[in-house]
Amino acid sequence: IIMEIELFYMLPWQRNNKKWFPDWIYYDIPITEIRKLINAIDKEQTVFNYPPFISEELKELVVLSDDDNNKLEKKIDQLTKQNVELKEELIKQNVELKQQMERIIKYIGVEQDNKEEKDNEKVQDNEKIQDNKEEQDNNKEQDNKEVQDNKEEQDNKLEIQKEQMKEELSKQNIGLKQQMDNLNQRMDKLNQQIENIMELLLKRN
Repeated sequence: IIMEIELFYMLPWQRNNKKWFPDWIYYDIPITEIRKLINAIDKEQTVFNYPPFISEELKELVVLSDDDNNKLEKKIDQLTKQNVELKEELIKQNVELKQQMERIIKYIGVEQDNKEEKDNEKVQDNEKIQDNKEEQDNNKEQDNKEVQDNKEEQDNKLEIQKEQMKEELSKQNIGLKQQMDNLNQRMDKLNQQIENIMELLLKRN
């Protein structure tokens, strides 16, 4: 930018203005871009009307030596290898985890089936127990009913027997009363006869 400015058209105070043209100009640029630019300038792969001046300090600062490059390459290779190993380990762990999950799901499914089967058996057992209880209750109720029926039948028989006995006693009472009446009549006749005899005896005397 500075090289394209027509400095000759400026006044001296403008050219010497440090705010406009400081001795040092700082740029915020990635070091990788600087390194590419320096390598391109050194290999004459760039076109400048006025080639920029690159100090050795800047080169040493941004351009790595061969040893550093070798170290960096080794570090990159090491990191790449570690990355590959890590990926393989993650894949292996993922496969193992997937297998474990399948086994767990299968186990849970079996356990669920067993649980459902046990629950069904328990329900069936409860139903059987309930059926047995109902059957026992029905049998008990039937037995109680039979006992009640037998008791009622016996009570009815007793009532009938009582009625029959009452009737027989009534008949016997009637018979006894008739017999007593007959005896009383006979006694009256005998007494009458005795009185007649006594009267005859008195007359004879």
